[in-house]
Amino acid sequence: MSFIGLSDAEYEVMELLWSKGRPLCFREIMEHFENNTDKDWKKQTLNTFLFRMQQKGLIEAEGAKRYRQYFPLVSREAYVSQESNSFLKKHFQGSVARMLLAFSGGSRISKEDAAELKKIIEDWEEK
Repeated sequence: MSFIGLSDAEYEVMELLWSKGRPLCFREIMEHFENNTDKDWKKQTLNTFLFRMQQKGLIEAEGAKRYRQYFPLVSREAYVSQESNSFLKKHFQGSVARMLLAFSGGSRISKEDAAELKKIIEDWEEK
């Protein structure tokens, strides 16, 4: 499966669906963003996000129109893994070493960080 990206707003909706761990109706999703965030989305805005996410194959909806329940078709872990791989390929030609070097800002890393990275590499090599 090729990587399918999410806008920041779509990702927030996915985070809500993942965190609840159960299907949510439109009203529950809308109320969450009205009451727990600074989002001032109109119903049509949320409806557009949900429709796009369905088109991307990331969520599904079941039930009659007024009682439709939305749920994720991909786990958080699978999505983050795909997004990470896409980021690595796009920005660092797939090289973890280049990514780490860029993230260090060219600075030397601490002995503790170096030891932790060595341990991670050793664990990967054993797999």
